[in-house]
Amino acid sequence: MDYRGYLPKSHVDMLPCMAAFAVVVEAGSFVDASARLGLTASAVSKQVSKLENALSIRLLECSTRQLKVNAEGAQVYSHCKELLESSANIFRLKERFLESPQGLIRIAVPRSLYGTCHQLIPEFLERYPGVNVQLISNEGALDFIAESIDIGIRITDTPPLGLVARKLFPVDFVVCAAGSYIEKYGRPVHPSELAEHSCIPFSDFSESQTWEFLSAQGACDVSFSGRYVSDSAEAVLNATLSGLGISCLTARLAGQAIAVNDLVEVLPEWKYVGALQGMAWILHQPGRHVSQKVKVMVDYLVCALRRTGRA
Repeated sequence: MDYRGYLPKSHVDMLPCMAAFAVVVEAGSFVDASARLGLTASAVSKQVSKLENALSIRLLECSTRQLKVNAEGAQVYSHCKELLESSANIFRLKERFLESPQGLIRIAVPRSLYGTCHQLIPEFLERYPGVNVQLISNEGALDFIAESIDIGIRITDTPPLGLVARKLFPVDFVVCAAGSYIEKYGRPVHPSELAEHSCIPFSDFSESQTWEFLSAQGACDVSFSGRYVSDSAEAVLNATLSGLGISCLTARLAGQAIAVNDLVEVLPEWKYVGALQGMAWILHQPGRHVSQKVKVMVDYLVCALRRTGRA
């Protein structure tokens, strides 16, 4: 019979009896074994008898003064001993995981925050050499189990129910362009004028985009077609810096370039209110026993990302 698959219930039920038998052999008596197992000597004897009945083999030769393992029992003991050693190894793993986080962490982040998170991963890997990280771009609903995701970051005003959610920061966008583009094509003063400009959509769908704006003057939606489209925020930033057109980027990504005048904020009186902005949250599955690797990564990202202030 092939037992390489999952064990049948009858075999699983024998695991405590196998462990008890191994302890009896090592202790040399039912009394000493009972002290190690925290059971009565009678209970230990019954477990060994149950194993003998299941195997239809006599394992021990007993007298009033002596307990001896027979030839069949010696062979059975060698396997039961492996069972005890495997159990000990499992608890050694627990100690290793708690003392030094280990294993693979898969983190799903939206495209607009991918570059921000990517910059933080090297420092984490240096701190925790036993941990490996897969950073994936994901905009859809997170299926932590099916996609083997450990941590997710989402931009939403309402984090999904059933997950542990920790608030990070608000994600705001700014419309900007290089000074060279403004000098050549002029600076729009109203969102409707964007339709006459070369705009750079941050999207993976098509070159056709609609940007929504809000100000004291009211709301304004602008549709346009861009000559260059990318789903990489960094690529859109580089294209904007090169003078290719006007883009709408996260305030954090464009902020440094604006601060040093490499980019100029366009339409500062108008607030972009389209998709991909809101509150950023870091998410993971609930449970009393969240793995140590997830705990340290979540704490690291919360601290590091909150330091950024704005995305």
